Amino acid sequence: MNRLRTTQLLMVALLFLAGCAATAPPAEKTAVLTKPPAAPAEKQVTPPRLTEDSDLFAEGLALLNQPDRPDAAKARAVFVSLLERYPQSRWRLAAETFIRLIDDIAASRRENRRDRLLAEQVRAEQVRAEQIRAEWAVVMQENEALQKKLREQTEKLQKETMSLAQENEKLRKDLQRLKALEIELEKRERMLR
Repeated sequence: MNRLRTTQLLMVALLFLAGCAATAPPAEKTAVLTKPPAAPAEKQVTPPRLTEDSDLFAEGLALLNQPDRPDAAKARAVFVSLLERYPQSRWRLAAETFIRLIDDIAASRRENRRDRLLAEQVRAEQVRAEQIRAEWAVVMQENEALQKKLREQTEKLQKETMSLAQENEKLRKDLQRLKALEIELEKRERMLR
Protein backbone atom coordinates (compact mmCIF):
# COMPACT_ATOMS: atom_id res chain seq x y z
CA MET A 1 0.00 0.00 0.00
CA ASN A 2 2.91 2.36 0.77
CA ARG A 3 4.42 1.64 -2.60
CA LEU A 4 1.18 2.60 -4.35
CA ARG A 5 0.87 5.79 -2.32
CA THR A 6 4.51 6.71 -3.04
CA THR A 7 3.97 6.03 -6.73
CA GLN A 8 0.87 8.20 -6.74
CA LEU A 9 2.69 11.04 -4.99
CA LEU A 10 5.57 10.83 -7.47
CA MET A 11 3.12 10.86 -10.34
CA VAL A 12 1.35 13.95 -9.02
CA ALA A 13 4.69 15.71 -8.50
CA LEU A 14 5.83 14.82 -12.00
CA LEU A 15 2.50 15.94 -13.45
CA PHE A 16 2.90 19.23 -11.67
CA LEU A 17 6.48 19.69 -12.90
CA ALA A 18 5.60 18.58 -16.40
CA GLY A 19 2.61 20.91 -16.45
CA CYS A 20 4.81 23.79 -15.44
CA ALA A 21 7.45 22.87 -18.00
CA ALA A 22 4.98 22.14 -20.81
CA THR A 23 3.99 25.73 -21.35
CA ALA A 24 6.56 28.17 -22.54
CA PRO A 25 6.41 31.76 -21.38
CA PRO A 26 4.12 33.84 -23.59
CA ALA A 27 7.01 36.07 -24.76
CA GLU A 28 8.97 33.10 -26.11
CA LYS A 29 5.98 31.67 -27.96
CA THR A 30 5.29 34.90 -29.73
CA ALA A 31 8.95 35.22 -30.62
CA VAL A 32 9.09 31.75 -32.09
CA LEU A 33 5.76 31.85 -33.82
CA THR A 34 5.90 35.40 -35.18
CA LYS A 35 7.47 35.92 -38.50
CA PRO A 36 7.89 38.95 -40.64
CA PRO A 37 4.79 39.90 -42.53
CA ALA A 38 4.70 38.37 -45.95
CA ALA A 39 4.48 40.41 -49.02
CA PRO A 40 0.99 40.46 -50.45
CA ALA A 41 2.18 38.88 -53.66
CA GLU A 42 3.81 35.94 -51.84
CA LYS A 43 1.84 32.83 -51.08
CA GLN A 44 1.32 32.18 -47.39
CA VAL A 45 3.05 28.94 -46.33
CA THR A 46 2.54 27.62 -42.80
CA PRO A 47 5.83 26.82 -41.12
CA PRO A 48 6.34 23.26 -39.84
CA ARG A 49 5.47 22.78 -36.22
CA LEU A 50 8.53 23.18 -34.10
CA THR A 51 6.90 22.02 -30.89
CA GLU A 52 5.37 18.69 -31.94
CA ASP A 53 7.30 16.87 -29.20
CA SER A 54 5.83 19.33 -26.69
CA ASP A 55 2.39 18.70 -28.17
CA LEU A 56 2.81 14.93 -27.81
CA PHE A 57 3.96 15.37 -24.24
CA ALA A 58 1.02 17.68 -23.50
CA GLU A 59 -1.34 15.15 -25.10
CA GLY A 60 0.04 12.39 -22.87
CA LEU A 61 -0.41 14.61 -19.82
CA ALA A 62 -3.94 15.49 -20.89
CA LEU A 63 -4.78 11.79 -21.14
CA LEU A 64 -3.45 11.28 -17.62
CA ASN A 65 -5.24 14.37 -16.26
CA GLN A 66 -8.75 13.46 -17.46
CA PRO A 67 -11.10 14.19 -14.55
CA ASP A 68 -13.50 11.30 -15.16
CA ARG A 69 -10.96 8.56 -15.80
CA PRO A 70 -7.34 8.86 -16.86
CA ASP A 71 -6.40 6.72 -19.86
CA ALA A 72 -2.99 5.43 -18.88
CA ALA A 73 -2.72 3.00 -21.83
CA LYS A 74 -3.21 5.74 -24.43
CA ALA A 75 -0.96 8.11 -22.50
CA ARG A 76 1.76 5.46 -22.43
CA ALA A 77 1.39 4.96 -26.19
CA VAL A 78 1.72 8.73 -26.71
CA PHE A 79 4.85 8.89 -24.54
CA VAL A 80 6.37 5.90 -26.38
CA SER A 81 5.57 7.64 -29.68
CA LEU A 82 7.31 10.77 -28.42
CA LEU A 83 10.41 8.74 -27.52
CA GLU A 84 10.45 6.99 -30.89
CA ARG A 85 9.85 10.07 -33.02
CA TYR A 86 11.94 12.54 -31.02
CA PRO A 87 14.78 10.67 -29.31
CA GLN A 88 16.61 13.95 -28.57
CA SER A 89 13.56 15.74 -27.17
CA ARG A 90 13.85 17.73 -23.98
CA TRP A 91 10.76 15.78 -22.79
CA ARG A 92 12.51 12.42 -23.14
CA LEU A 93 13.37 12.02 -19.45
CA ALA A 94 9.90 13.05 -18.30
CA ALA A 95 8.26 10.73 -20.88
CA GLU A 96 10.43 7.82 -19.75
CA THR A 97 9.54 8.58 -16.15
CA PHE A 98 5.82 8.62 -16.96
CA ILE A 99 6.12 5.33 -18.86
CA ARG A 100 7.91 3.78 -15.89
CA LEU A 101 5.27 5.15 -13.48
CA ILE A 102 2.41 3.91 -15.65
CA ASP A 103 4.04 0.48 -15.82
CA ASP A 104 4.64 0.49 -12.05
CA ILE A 105 1.04 1.46 -11.35
CA ALA A 106 -0.25 -1.25 -13.71
CA ALA A 107 2.02 -3.82 -12.04
CA SER A 108 0.87 -2.64 -8.61
CA ARG A 109 -2.77 -2.97 -9.65
CA ARG A 110 -2.15 -6.47 -10.98
CA GLU A 111 -0.38 -7.35 -7.73
CA ASN A 112 -3.22 -5.86 -5.67
CA ARG A 113 -5.76 -7.77 -7.76
CA ARG A 114 -3.76 -10.98 -7.26
CA ASP A 115 -3.50 -10.27 -3.51
CA ARG A 116 -7.25 -9.67 -3.31
CA LEU A 117 -7.92 -12.94 -5.14
CA LEU A 118 -5.57 -14.78 -2.80
CA ALA A 119 -7.24 -13.16 0.22
CA GLU A 120 -10.65 -14.19 -1.11
CA GLN A 121 -9.39 -17.75 -1.62
CA VAL A 122 -8.01 -17.79 1.92
CA ARG A 123 -11.32 -16.51 3.28
CA ALA A 124 -13.22 -19.13 1.27
CA GLU A 125 -10.90 -21.85 2.54
CA GLN A 126 -11.34 -20.59 6.11
CA VAL A 127 -15.13 -20.67 5.71
CA ARG A 128 -14.89 -24.19 4.28
CA ALA A 129 -12.60 -25.23 7.13
CA GLU A 130 -15.12 -23.87 9.64
CA GLN A 131 -17.89 -25.80 7.88
CA ILE A 132 -15.79 -28.97 8.01
CA ARG A 133 -15.05 -28.37 11.71
CA ALA A 134 -18.77 -27.90 12.38
CA GLU A 135 -19.62 -31.05 10.41
CA TRP A 136 -16.85 -32.91 12.23
CA ALA A 137 -18.22 -31.78 15.59
CA VAL A 138 -21.69 -33.07 14.61
CA VAL A 139 -20.19 -36.39 13.46
CA MET A 140 -18.21 -36.68 16.70
CA GLN A 141 -21.35 -36.02 18.75
CA GLU A 142 -23.24 -38.64 16.75
CA ASN A 143 -20.31 -41.04 17.21
CA GLU A 144 -20.27 -40.48 20.97
CA ALA A 145 -24.05 -40.98 21.11
CA LEU A 146 -23.71 -44.23 19.13
CA GLN A 147 -20.86 -45.42 21.36
CA LYS A 148 -22.96 -44.70 24.45
CA LYS A 149 -25.91 -46.54 22.95
CA LEU A 150 -23.62 -49.45 22.02
CA ARG A 151 -22.26 -49.60 25.60
CA GLU A 152 -25.81 -49.59 26.96
CA GLN A 153 -26.88 -52.33 24.54
CA THR A 154 -23.76 -54.35 25.37
CA GLU A 155 -24.45 -54.05 29.11
CA LYS A 156 -28.10 -55.00 28.56
CA LEU A 157 -27.04 -57.98 26.45
CA GLN A 158 -24.51 -59.07 29.10
CA LYS A 159 -27.22 -58.87 31.79
CA GLU A 160 -29.63 -60.87 29.67
CA THR A 161 -26.87 -63.38 28.91
CA MET A 162 -26.13 -63.76 32.63
CA SER A 163 -29.82 -64.08 33.39
CA LEU A 164 -30.24 -66.69 30.67
CA ALA A 165 -27.12 -68.53 31.87
CA GLN A 166 -28.54 -68.60 35.42
CA GLU A 167 -31.92 -69.75 34.15
CA ASN A 168 -30.21 -72.40 32.01
CA GLU A 169 -28.24 -73.62 35.03
CA LYS A 170 -31.45 -73.77 37.08
CA LEU A 171 -33.19 -75.71 34.30
CA ARG A 172 -30.25 -78.13 34.08
CA LYS A 173 -30.43 -78.74 37.82
CA ASP A 174 -34.20 -79.18 37.61
CA LEU A 175 -33.71 -81.61 34.75
CA GLN A 176 -31.19 -83.59 36.80
CA ARG A 177 -33.62 -83.70 39.73
CA LEU A 178 -36.38 -84.81 37.40
CA LYS A 179 -34.18 -87.60 36.07
CA ALA A 180 -33.25 -88.57 39.59
CA LEU A 181 -36.95 -88.56 40.56
CA GLU A 182 -37.85 -90.56 37.49
CA ILE A 183 -35.18 -93.14 38.33
CA GLU A 184 -36.45 -93.30 41.88
CA LEU A 185 -40.01 -93.58 40.64
CA GLU A 186 -39.04 -96.48 38.41
CA LYS A 187 -37.30 -98.21 41.33
CA ARG A 188 -40.40 -97.82 43.44
CA GLU A 189 -42.58 -99.13 40.69
CA ARG A 190 -40.34 -102.19 40.37
CA MET A 191 -40.50 -102.70 44.04
CA LEU A 192 -44.21 -102.42 44.09
CA ARG A 193 -44.69 -105.00 41.44
